[in-house]
Amino acid sequence: VFLKVGLTVVYFFTFSEKYAQHWCSQLADPKGLFAKCHTAISPDIYKENCMYDSCNCEKSEDCMCAAVSSYVHACAAEGIQLSGWRDTICNKYSTSCPSTMVYSYSIKSSDRSCRCYSDSDFTCSITFEPVDGCVCSEGSYLDDEGKCVPPASCPCYYKGSVVSPGEVISKDGTMCTCKEGKLRCIGDSPDQPSIVLSEVNTIFTQQIFKSIIFTLQISTECISGCMCPSGLVSDGKGGCIKPDLCPCSHNGATYQPGDRIKVDCNTCTCKDRKWQCTTNLCLGTCAIYGDGHYITFDGKRFTFEGDCEYTLTKDYCGSNNANGSFRVITENIPCGTTGTTCSKAIKLFLGNNELILTEGNYQVVERNTGEAVPYQIRTMGIYLVIEANNGLILMWDRKTSMFIKLNPQFKGHVCGLCGNYDGNANNDFTTRSQAVVVNPLDFGNSWKVSASCPDAKNKRSPCTANPYRQSWSQKQCSIIQSKVFTDCHSKVDPSPFYDACVTDSCACDSGGDCECFCTAVAAYAEACNEAGACIAWRSPQICPLFCDYYNPPGECEWHYKACGAQCMKTCRNPSGSCSTQIPPLEGCYPKCPPAQPFFDEDIMKCVEKEQCGCYAICGKNGTTQRDIYPCSTPTPTLTPSVPNSTPSSTVTTTVFTFSTPTTGGYLRLRLE
Repeated sequence: VFLKVGLTVVYFFTFSEKYAQHWCSQLADPKGLFAKCHTAISPDIYKENCMYDSCNCEKSEDCMCAAVSSYVHACAAEGIQLSGWRDTICNKYSTSCPSTMVYSYSIKSSDRSCRCYSDSDFTCSITFEPVDGCVCSEGSYLDDEGKCVPPASCPCYYKGSVVSPGEVISKDGTMCTCKEGKLRCIGDSPDQPSIVLSEVNTIFTQQIFKSIIFTLQISTECISGCMCPSGLVSDGKGGCIKPDLCPCSHNGATYQPGDRIKVDCNTCTCKDRKWQCTTNLCLGTCAIYGDGHYITFDGKRFTFEGDCEYTLTKDYCGSNNANGSFRVITENIPCGTTGTTCSKAIKLFLGNNELILTEGNYQVVERNTGEAVPYQIRTMGIYLVIEANNGLILMWDRKTSMFIKLNPQFKGHVCGLCGNYDGNANNDFTTRSQAVVVNPLDFGNSWKVSASCPDAKNKRSPCTANPYRQSWSQKQCSIIQSKVFTDCHSKVDPSPFYDACVTDSCACDSGGDCECFCTAVAAYAEACNEAGACIAWRSPQICPLFCDYYNPPGECEWHYKACGAQCMKTCRNPSGSCSTQIPPLEGCYPKCPPAQPFFDEDIMKCVEKEQCGCYAICGKNGTTQRDIYPCSTPTPTLTPSVPNSTPSSTVTTTVFTFSTPTTGGYLRLRLE
């Protein structure tokens, strides 16, 4: 099957797709060869990689077998040995060993070489996670020509030279003969350690190669040369320093004693060659971005595209099903011919309040069921941030990206598409019925809010459906892997974000090309910000933010901040105190002059404190506080109404509609 576009013939690789589906699906078969490893390591990402590699690789079988082998090796690292799997799949490797070798599923060391047999050193006893491949049989050893030979045919090794069997040499004034792979010496000179050039050869099948030879050369004999005086150590740059002045390393970078870095919500200080870190309990984060890309609280990645309402996370789980305090529901709003997600509608239930976020705005529905949960709403850069005092923080970019943070007190007590937050990513695919599955579709469909909504199905790759967009998407998204984000690459793996960017950009085929692309790159930039790598990636040509729009003529208060700004003093937050758990958020921020140090969120201007006016917001039991908190005590007459988007219920609700500015500060309140 092919499509002719101009002078280019684009194959849809129907055969390759079927081939990949047939073989790669065996990784996730609950009754198949790899099933006993599923509880320890989810096969989902390995299956996805297998499908992608098999469809896009010139040698489909080699790439497919490499992907399967990587899963087997990961299982071995967890102590789960998968033997005999090559009898069914990828068997050409197990049947094509050289005549002098045998195939093994459990190669744990590299000691079957003539070098190790002749003059073994510590490297010969090093063990590693089991790998499979061709190896010399018991009683034979690998020589320098790659053949397995008996000990009698092994050469000897002395000072980097190969000594053939039967050859006589002089070693420290003593005549020595190479016999049975060993140097046999005469005379009364005491045995001394010989120089050992140990070449450890283990041939095993891994990645796309039939065999790889791992060579390690170590010298164990004393040699002359310069060295640091007693009490000093080498600094690796030709100098000698005291041990307590040695640097620390993190993510490939070197830090001097006294340097500090931020790791999540903790600060680490380099001292005595080690990092000394604070022990703050950090919030867990669930990320949802672009066209159905998820990262759970425990770090599991998956893609699920459905057009229903789904439960992202809630604490109404298990035995606590009736006593929770929050619930987050999302609905994808599709567009384009591929049904890609263009925006999200979000419902956040906090105690007796329902916050509905859609099309950049939000409204609050006060209900008469549940206990009150105080919360604050503010705009920080391009994000709308909701912070509740029960330990939940929700950050929404008003489009398709959302980040949910939860206090560690919720560990193991939440459920939904964001997982159960118990520190174990392997059981994140727990369905509503408490079953653990491996298929993202089964998992995602189980968290539909309405059972009448049809199940999501596997969708064709948008780059396959729109092949003319693939080159453009890959070119644009390459910024994620370019030098622009170099400082972040060691902190946050760019590969999954790049793949998501390409997929989403291919799918945006009805306008909004840059919207999908910019959202995908912004998701990676935010992950970098949270990891401590500030990346100023936007430019007038790439996803610009025109902050000057908010500047009055002749003034320059508003500026773009790639990593957010310090917590501002605002009319609603005169103390300028914000949660330390909210990460840096990019966007447009004002810099208020000393004469007008307070930012008025309603008029989007810097003002004097006297111009702020009064803000009396009702809190619990009729108290006054500055939190955005709908009153539970009698208030001026309001007209109750039940919006169409709220679930049918007999409870009386009061709707608060908010008009949301595009950036900066709190939001103006209008009562209906």
